Amino acid sequence: MSDKRVACASCKKAILDGAKKCRHCKAWQPDRSPGAKFPRAALIVATAVSSVFSVIITSRESPVGSAPPLTQLPTDSAVAGEPAPAAVGPEVDKPKPPPLPSAPKRKWTARELRMGDVHPLDIVWSATGETLYVSADDATLREYKVSNGEMLHKATIPAKGDRIRRLFDRYVAVLRLDPTSARIPVMDVTKWDRDPVLLDVGPGPGDIQELPDGSVVTSTTVGHRVSRFSLPSGKLLADITLPQSTGQLFLVRAEGRPYLAAMGGLPHGERPAGAWIDLFDPEEAPFGATRRSIAVGRDPRPGVVTADGSAIFFPDRLSNSVSLLGVGHETEAKTADVGSDPVAGFLMDGDRFGVTLNAGASTATLVSIPQMQVTTLMLPGVPRNGVTTPDRSTLFVTLGGTDEPPHGQGVAVITGEPPEVVATLPTGLGAMSVAVSKDGSHAAVANYFAKSITILE
Repeated sequence: MSDKRVACASCKKAILDGAKKCRHCKAWQPDRSPGAKFPRAALIVATAVSSVFSVIITSRESPVGSAPPLTQLPTDSAVAGEPAPAAVGPEVDKPKPPPLPSAPKRKWTARELRMGDVHPLDIVWSATGETLYVSADDATLREYKVSNGEMLHKATIPAKGDRIRRLFDRYVAVLRLDPTSARIPVMDVTKWDRDPVLLDVGPGPGDIQELPDGSVVTSTTVGHRVSRFSLPSGKLLADITLPQSTGQLFLVRAEGRPYLAAMGGLPHGERPAGAWIDLFDPEEAPFGATRRSIAVGRDPRPGVVTADGSAIFFPDRLSNSVSLLGVGHETEAKTADVGSDPVAGFLMDGDRFGVTLNAGASTATLVSIPQMQVTTLMLPGVPRNGVTTPDRSTLFVTLGGTDEPPHGQGVAVITGEPPEVVATLPTGLGAMSVAVSKDGSHAAVANYFAKSITILE
């Protein structure tokens, strides 16, 4: 073998004349001896094969380690429904990657139902999805037909309904968030000719939660009471007074059975000084006997329970953070920073993602669970509140703002895998609250200043 240098047939680097294999790319070299024949077609095949082996061998010798396999993107033929070409290289016994998520294809349209001379405060769908219950600022509860806006029923209520809740698909509870109020009217919507049942809950009604046995539990912000009532009689079954003001109630699962979680806080002057969740078995006697308190920040905002009941996802307004609090056999909290002034928290996509609505930043924060990694989603307005479809695939966000009453308008739609803002739909002025039908096919937004209901379908 001479010292003469020639170009490698594959990588073109200099190698010794007569070498059988390139020391750089490890490719086999053609016979360059006089009179040797190498058909052009064979040369093309040999070059292609050597290139493939060059990639495989050099990747194994990479100083930064082996890279993970690339996800094969769909080609034009694959998008059209034809199989994609097979990858080049040896077969490896590896699990197939999950299919790429498809973009949301559902289109939502909006139409208006006029309410006349009253301002809507809150709305909830009937169990059938054919009608809407609306609380108005004239202290009435109304039922409207969704298809044409016809008012079917109207009842006078002892207090304006800042919030209304459907219970057991038969009742509508009306909450007046006022420290001077001490009762929660509960209307049987199968008997509009009768007066509502009045639950004596104590000063400052905060929330109402149905229990599996058909009874309900209520909370108060001023009276610090958590009480249990039977329906339809309205009889007080039990109550307990807590150290803190109690706002939101959750039905969770702890130690393998239903537990009640009461979230509340204590103020210092006019500022929140600390917050707790009280967990107890509502079946124990006396009521609240097994209570245990868990510190949960300073100013928690409305949250949601995971589908299996094992954890609560909620934001804290003062710390601009969100927590996922496990309430099973052991309490465990995971936290993440979110945008400014979070006002509500939601869970989506099989509880794989959490979302907070951040009024101070006009954003939504997408939280990957359980890693608690965050991504910011820009919103085209100041969020006020929101609601998810029953399957938690879509989140509707009202953009009315935090003024009382709200002056903004519009509703943002968040959906997809991962969730993203896919649309903004028009509403009337003063987007107040939003509700979703039981089957998830329709949503509705109450518009305070427009005196209307926007139907999304």
